[in-house]
Amino acid sequence: MSRNIKFRASHWTRPIAGVMIAGLVATNSPVASAQPLNPSNAQIRQAEEVAANASVLQSLVSNVTQRERQVADLELRMGELRESVNKAMVDLEAARDNANRARAAVDEARTQLQRAHRDLVSAQKQFDNIARSVMRQGASHGSFLQGAQGVADALNRQAAIRREADKQKQSVDRLDKARTEAANEESSLRDKQAQAETAESTAQQRHADAESAYSNASGELEKEQASYRQAQVEREAAKAALDAARGAVNDLNSQRKEYESEQAKKEAEDAAAKKAATEAAAKARSEAQARQDASANASNSGTTTGGAGSNSTTSGTAGSTSSSGSTGSGSSTGSTGSATTGSGTTSGTGSSSSTDSSTSSEEESSASSSDSTDTSSGTPAQTATPANPETGQVTSGSSSAKVEAVIARAMSQLGVPYAWGGGDANGPTRGIRDGGVADAHGDYNKIGFDCSGLTIYAYAAVGISLPHYTGYQYQRGTHYPVSQMKRGDLLFWGPNGHGHVAIYLGDGQMIEAPQSGSVVQISPVRYNGMTPNVVRLV
Repeated sequence: MSRNIKFRASHWTRPIAGVMIAGLVATNSPVASAQPLNPSNAQIRQAEEVAANASVLQSLVSNVTQRERQVADLELRMGELRESVNKAMVDLEAARDNANRARAAVDEARTQLQRAHRDLVSAQKQFDNIARSVMRQGASHGSFLQGAQGVADALNRQAAIRREADKQKQSVDRLDKARTEAANEESSLRDKQAQAETAESTAQQRHADAESAYSNASGELEKEQASYRQAQVEREAAKAALDAARGAVNDLNSQRKEYESEQAKKEAEDAAAKKAATEAAAKARSEAQARQDASANASNSGTTTGGAGSNSTTSGTAGSTSSSGSTGSGSSTGSTGSATTGSGTTSGTGSSSSTDSSTSSEEESSASSSDSTDTSSGTPAQTATPANPETGQVTSGSSSAKVEAVIARAMSQLGVPYAWGGGDANGPTRGIRDGGVADAHGDYNKIGFDCSGLTIYAYAAVGISLPHYTGYQYQRGTHYPVSQMKRGDLLFWGPNGHGHVAIYLGDGQMIEAPQSGSVVQISPVRYNGMTPNVVRLV
């Protein structure tokens, strides 16, 4: 994908660079130049083609959108993998506890078996001694009757000895049975111990697998985020280049209009001067002809009347006066015409300049509006005034009071760093290592919360204990459809809540500990990937 992006970039950067150079040459020309620049039609056509080619920018915008979606999907997957590690950790701790209890039970059973065996050996020895005594007394009537006051006394002695022997025999049998049962119990507990140790080993392997998957996904996320940032850079570069191209087009068109206006002005002035010269020449010819005619008339008149000298002089004077008057009138008319023509030309030029200025102003206003729109397209940061933390548990009162206690406790942690594996009922704790993103952000050196750690702390305000795994938290409380969510409900993402958890605040807002590198914050509710149900605990 990045290779294609580079190709497209090289495709549009060369013509845009040419247009930008042309624009710079045009705009940086000396102001005092007598002759405005006249850009060629090829220059204007090339600039217009580049400025009109919005498909390049659209393609890059589409690529940025696609990259942004991929990053969001990966971040959701990262949340699921983080919770997989949390689940494996909770299960591992439970398996270790079971294995330890099984080993302790086996040790106790073995101790009981050894005690039963010792008791049986002691009782057996006592029984053997009694049995031997009976046998000896039965074999010797002398010893049997010795010391007896009579036969009855001797028989009573013998009966007592036999009863004691029978009693001891029953004791031996009972102890033997107890020893057998203890041996059986020990054997059964050894089987349970083996099962518990197998479960512990399995849990350990699952924990290792979850951490490995999370680490691998962390690498993918970092690469995708880098591609996303690069796509954003290329989009902004293309936008800047196209804006520069549009500016160059405007500059070239402005230069062409200025050149054409100047040419029209010169042509009008030349035409006016030519017309004035033609009229002046015609006037001069007319005046010369008039002088000739007057002179001829005067000469003819003088010859006829005979007063040639006087009349000639008078006529000559009159002719001179008339000629002078005509010349003055012609000169005045020519001057007036020239001034009128100049005024008209000046008026036309002023109108053209005003139109160009208005057009340029509108274009600048449009560009400014476009820039303003681009700048304001981001989502404004969500801020909230932190509430005071709860100092004790609220275990009585209305549900709404408990909800407010939970939310106040969560809000008290706004701005606390995200630390993967951090947080318990008492507050933020040090994070743990993950071999990936969390380590890159130093979570193991931060005191903070992850998403499920924040909910543990918040709900501890009302005496509710939650496990440090979103999937197990999703199994608590009462489920309601997302359409019925209320303030204080837990919102989950991922299958069966195996991804992320946040607390709903109302009005489309929630409080969460999003991910490594962030802090506890208020965010708009994200419906992409959300579970169909919310969980209500109070």
